[in-house]
Amino acid sequence: MAKRLITLFLLGIMALPHAFSQDAFLIGLVLSKDSLPLQGASVVVTSDEDQSKQGALTSERGRYRFKGLQPGPHTITVEYVGYEAFSKQINLTEGPNFAGRIVLGEKSYELDAVVIKGQVPPAQQKGDTTEYNADAFKTNPDATAENLLEKMPGVVVQNGQVQAQGEAVRQVLVDGKAFFGNDPNAALKNLPAEVIQKIQVFDQKSEQAQQTGFDDGERTKTINIITKPEMRNGTFGRVFGGAGTENYDALDRYNAGFSLNNFNGDRRISILGQSNNINQQNFSNEDLLGVVSANGASRRGFRGGRPRRGGDASDFLVNEQGGISTTNSAGINYTDKWGKKIEVAGSYFFNQSDNISETNLRQEYISSGDNGQIYEEEEESNSSNINHRFNLRLEIKPDDKTSIVYRPRLTIQQNEGSSFTSATTLVGSQLLNTSTTDFESDLTGLSTRHQLSYRRRFAKRGRSISVSVNAQYDEQSGNNFLKSGINYFSEPASVDTIDQKGTLQSTTWNTSANIRYTEPISDKGMLQLYYRVNPQLEESDQQTLNDPLGTGSYSLLDTALTNTFESNYTTQQVGAGMFFRGGKAFFITRVAYQFAQLDNQRIFPVEDQQVRNFNNLVPFALLRYRFSRSNDLRVIYRGSTSPPSVDQLQDVINNSNPLQITSGNPELDQNYSHRVILRYNKTNTKNNSVLVAFANGTFTENYVGNHTIRLNQDTTLANGYLLPAGSQYIFPVNLDGYFQGRVFVSTGRLIEAIKMNVNLDLSVDYRRQPGLINNRLNLANTTTGGFGLTLSSNISENWDFTVSSRTTANQVINSLQSTQNSNYLQQDSRARLNVILPGQVVFRSNISHTLYTGLSQDFNQNFWLWSLGLGKKFLKNNRGELYLSVFDALGQNTSITRTVNENYIEDLQSLVLQRYVMLTFTYNIRAFTDGKGDKLNLPNTGNDRRGGPPGRPDFRPRN
Repeated sequence: MAKRLITLFLLGIMALPHAFSQDAFLIGLVLSKDSLPLQGASVVVTSDEDQSKQGALTSERGRYRFKGLQPGPHTITVEYVGYEAFSKQINLTEGPNFAGRIVLGEKSYELDAVVIKGQVPPAQQKGDTTEYNADAFKTNPDATAENLLEKMPGVVVQNGQVQAQGEAVRQVLVDGKAFFGNDPNAALKNLPAEVIQKIQVFDQKSEQAQQTGFDDGERTKTINIITKPEMRNGTFGRVFGGAGTENYDALDRYNAGFSLNNFNGDRRISILGQSNNINQQNFSNEDLLGVVSANGASRRGFRGGRPRRGGDASDFLVNEQGGISTTNSAGINYTDKWGKKIEVAGSYFFNQSDNISETNLRQEYISSGDNGQIYEEEEESNSSNINHRFNLRLEIKPDDKTSIVYRPRLTIQQNEGSSFTSATTLVGSQLLNTSTTDFESDLTGLSTRHQLSYRRRFAKRGRSISVSVNAQYDEQSGNNFLKSGINYFSEPASVDTIDQKGTLQSTTWNTSANIRYTEPISDKGMLQLYYRVNPQLEESDQQTLNDPLGTGSYSLLDTALTNTFESNYTTQQVGAGMFFRGGKAFFITRVAYQFAQLDNQRIFPVEDQQVRNFNNLVPFALLRYRFSRSNDLRVIYRGSTSPPSVDQLQDVINNSNPLQITSGNPELDQNYSHRVILRYNKTNTKNNSVLVAFANGTFTENYVGNHTIRLNQDTTLANGYLLPAGSQYIFPVNLDGYFQGRVFVSTGRLIEAIKMNVNLDLSVDYRRQPGLINNRLNLANTTTGGFGLTLSSNISENWDFTVSSRTTANQVINSLQSTQNSNYLQQDSRARLNVILPGQVVFRSNISHTLYTGLSQDFNQNFWLWSLGLGKKFLKNNRGELYLSVFDALGQNTSITRTVNENYIEDLQSLVLQRYVMLTFTYNIRAFTDGKGDKLNLPNTGNDRRGGPPGRPDFRPRN
């Protein structure tokens, strides 16, 4: 029935009347009276009907191009510093239009006599891109791109994570080019706000979709930072160093680093480095846990969320979240054009981090009885992580119809650590067991990925063929040592000890190849045919050796804790799709038949093989409707499958937490997810407002959840492993009923009368997570409502302040045990003030308030964190600054988090950095030229936008 409905749906789409109107596009040339091309001239095209605008800068040959224009009367305006403005009307028709040669005459007076009037609109909606003008947001001279972003409507910066339009930002580009791979923090924390002209927010399509023009549904929330034209030639950055004290008897805190950027047209080199012991970082979490970045888990993560399962590299990691870190990092990023046919972007990043952590944890388990289990734990740990990360993107265009893109990536990591844990399990007030655990680990990981794509366009417009091949290899190897003592207080009471060594060798081969052919079926539509094959092989060999004589030889193989396992998952897809494009509507539909085979083989201790075949239809649909140039609606539906990982399949016992034993399950099936996304954007340049509405929902069949068995008596598993009374046994199972949804609305407005930016956002998140507890189904329903308010100044660069508050109310309802439902509230408020007083005296204050209510006993929090400082700017152009600061002046800093899932509610308190005093010297480097070697004298104001003409250079990657 489903197949028939999809077939009828596709036939209906093919029968749509060709009612979509054809867009117009415009090209032209801007010259001086000497017939020389004017590069960087501002060209603005305004619709005479709805006053919508598009802007661009001319190329080095004086050329400009606009696409996606509505047919009808328009006005072209051209401006260039030192030349007379030019304006003329033109009536655009469908298809190509040529505006001819526009010649500008020189002005007869000096540039400094020019007064530019008018207000720059803070944001514009251009198709699926929201574009913010940096000119409209005033920031402090020393502000970073991150400080600028948090003033913009629809953008939320919280705990170093940037969200735009309700989704986490995964990638930041600079002038359309990659910057340190996919690491958003590298650009946002190191690029000064004063070099930014515009910021674009959009969903970047996959490499292949960009080449073919046919959307495949693979998207990444992306921010593109467009730099000012006058700052694309020169060197800028900063160097800083500081020393401080925490105990007031020694200089025991330090922070030093640099960020240097050399831009010379297309060739751009950025170098950054940092060393500190105050928890400062400008890199992504991948550099901390890159070896397990695929699942993002740490050793702690499998206690708070998903259980640990055999064969996973995270079983060999020591917790590295929270605590106090000492960091040393350095990196280099390079982008350039090699001739007219080759573009290259590459980066290398090194990170070394040492972490000391102390945690206090409490888990309240959901139970069908009156009294649920309570697990309490205290842990001290330290870890050392070294990471090397390489990225490269090479694009070759042999001719104007052919494109070849190669993207290699390599990550190498080593992680060492140790921890000491003491834990207790209770039922009500009755003590079930206690344990102490010593754990040491040493893990090495390697991950490399290679993506190669080829695209060829034919003479007929819209006809193309593309081929892509991806290959990924991951390897993890290491060992751990576990010593543990457990006291069980059931009748009869017993004592157990563990002294063992574990080894891991795990590899993953993942390759895919696909070919796509597109053919125009009219001037408004296109057909695509494609085939894709994706074999994936995962191998895991985990051994456990015991030391029965206590000699340290670890010579006795424990077969109950040893397993060698292979999982081979292969999918093949054959499908067809089509799209129609018009002036206001854009529609894509695609459906594929997928055959998948999951072949699981246990090699040791007992050979076994399970082979399962799956047949699915995988649909995709996208509708975008533009009510106007500034008013856009997008609806997306996508079906997808996902196999269980080898660590979920491998049925080896993991006893690194002796009270919570885990294992995999080789009988798991693949899951199938349905996802719907709606997004609405509206900008109004007349009242300087932006509205973003976002909603999504995901329903998953055969969701991989957890089955938790809490034992009231000693139990022996089939492999002979004894589970004592009072412990838990956790393994994954397929369950139906998982659902996750989110609604997010954000609106922002620049109120010129009071020179303030006001941003409001509302969000509602809901998750239904199924799990089995002693063979009974529990549905954990979590609802979170959030409200955020941000007020930021737009007075001047000398007075920069932001006041924000975010409140989230959380409700947890369990279907199995209503007495363990909970309601808790979290509120985070912050006030940041940066003031430059007369005499170049600098005062900065950052105060935040955190409130937690409704948590477990001793975990509710209500505290203030206040950091402030006083400094002085000096040297030429005030490039230098000496600054004395106090962190956590009130001495109240703390860290509390709550995790809720289908099995338990967890509260976790971590060691944090507290009060210290530091003296820091910073020098800002600014040396720009006009591209011919002549120096530009640009003041260090951070908001002097007069250096270049307005406009929109089209640096965003073509979609």
